[in-house]
Amino acid sequence: MPSIIEIIGFLSGILGVYLTIKRSPFCWPISAINVLLYCFLFYTEKLYADAGLQLVFFSFSIYGWILWTRNAQSYKPDDSPLQITKSGQLDIMILVCCLIPLAGALGYVLDQFTDADLSYYDSILAIMSCWGQYLQTKKRIEHWYIWIIVDAMYIVLYLQKELMLTAVLYGVFLVMAVQGSIIWKRVLRSPTKNLA
Repeated sequence: MPSIIEIIGFLSGILGVYLTIKRSPFCWPISAINVLLYCFLFYTEKLYADAGLQLVFFSFSIYGWILWTRNAQSYKPDDSPLQITKSGQLDIMILVCCLIPLAGALGYVLDQFTDADLSYYDSILAIMSCWGQYLQTKKRIEHWYIWIIVDAMYIVLYLQKELMLTAVLYGVFLVMAVQGSIIWKRVLRSPTKNLA
C-alpha cells in the first residue's frame, strides 16, 4: 500500500513534468515539493543515491526558477528570455566522459560505506539524472532524451524495490518525456509559435 508521502509525491511529480512540458516556470516550485517528499521516501528504502539526488534536485529547482524567471515580463512561457536550445557537441562529450567515472565513484562509496541497495545501478541513474536536470534548467532539448532513458531504467529499479506507485509514476514520466521532446522540438523549430 503506497504511503501518503508516495501519493503526494506521485501527484506533484506529474504536475511538475506537465508544467515543464508547457514551459511554465511553476514547474520548479512544484518539483521542489516533489523532490523533498521523495528524498524522505528513498532514504527509508535505502536508496541513498536517489535520496541525495532529490536534495540536488531541490537546488536545481531554485536555480531553474531563477533562470526561467530572471528578466521575464511575466510567468508565461514565451515571455522568458531563456528559450529552448540545443547543446553543443563539446558539452555532450564532456558530460558523457564524466558520467562513467562519477557514477563509478559514487557507486563505490555507497557500496563500501553504506548499506545501500543496488548502489552502482542507483549511482548511474543519479548522475544521469543530474545531467538531465542541469540541461532542463538551461532549457536544452536534450534533457528530454536523457529523461526517456533514465525513466525507463528507474521503472526497473522501483519494481525491484516494490515501490509500485513510484514505478507507475516513472512510466507516466516516460510517456510525458516522449511527449515533451516532441512538443519542445516543435517549439525549437518554430520559436515564435506559442504552444503553452
